[in-house]
Amino acid sequence: MGTANAWSAAVAMIAAMITPVLLIPAAASLVATVLVRMARVVDRARVLTTMAHEGDWEKLGTTPAQLRTALERHAKRARYAEWSIALLYTTVVVFVVTCISIAGDHAAGQSLSWLPVGLAIVGTLLLLAGGALMVAESRLAGDQIAEEIRHALARLEESKP
Repeated sequence: MGTANAWSAAVAMIAAMITPVLLIPAAASLVATVLVRMARVVDRARVLTTMAHEGDWEKLGTTPAQLRTALERHAKRARYAEWSIALLYTTVVVFVVTCISIAGDHAAGQSLSWLPVGLAIVGTLLLLAGGALMVAESRLAGDQIAEEIRHALARLEESKP
C-alpha cells in the first residue's frame, strides 16, 4: 500500500507541474508575436525618422505635424511592446519557478503549498498584463492605419479634377 501512495503522490506532483509547463509555451508564443510587432514598429519608425532628418515628408504626402504625430504614436507603440515583452519574459520565468516550487513543496511535505499557488497567480496576472499591453498596442496600430487611410483618401479627393 505504501508504494501505491508514493506512486499516487508522484503522479499528483507531476500533474500539478503540467499546468505551468503548458503556460510557458503560451507565454513564449506571445513573446514571439510581440517581438514581430516590435520589429515592424522599429522598421517603420526608422523610415519615418530618416524622412524627418532628410526633410522628405512630402514623399509620404504628409506635413511635419502629421509626421510628428506618427512618430509619437510609434514611440508609444514601441513602449507598449517593450513593456509587454518584459512582462511576458518575466511570466515565463515565474512559471518555471512555479514548477520548481511544486517539486520543493512536495519535498517539504506540502508545507510550502502557498508558494506554487502564489507564483501561479503572479504568473497568470503577468500574462494578463502583457496581453493587455498588446491590446493597447494593437489599438494604437489600428488607429494609426485608420488615420493613414483617411489622410490618403482625403488626398485623393483633393486631386480629383
